[in-house]
Amino acid sequence: MLTEIQRAILNILQDATRCKILAQLAEQPCPPDQLVEVTQVSRTAVEKHLKILLSHNLIERRAQTFPRLRYIYSLTYDAEVLLANLANVTEIFVDASLAKWEEELVQIEQGYVYGVIQKDEYLKLKSDYEERLSRFKQDE
Repeated sequence: MLTEIQRAILNILQDATRCKILAQLAEQPCPPDQLVEVTQVSRTAVEKHLKILLSHNLIERRAQTFPRLRYIYSLTYDAEVLLANLANVTEIFVDASLAKWEEELVQIEQGYVYGVIQKDEYLKLKSDYEERLSRFKQDE
């Protein structure tokens, strides 16, 4: 279903520190020291994450020579497009899932009201659906 590179990109995006780095770079290009502050991890850890992001063309690095030599990192155009498309696709998926689960919850409630579903089963099903809904809604 997914290619090896697609799985690799998704694995990269699963890491919370890399997501913080990408979010910061989406706001503005910055040096590693600023990324250390944002992520609250060591400089060495930030450098490792930057290396991974660089190797997958998600970020780029340029040298700034004044007032001293330092590297400035920024998102690549391709990464901006990827992240925007990923945000759109996941929003569509989440909205569709929420609508489906909310409709199913209404049907379960109707089944309980009409006596098709027993109270214990209704309460368990309702709890399961409410948990699903809350997991998806907490990120909105």
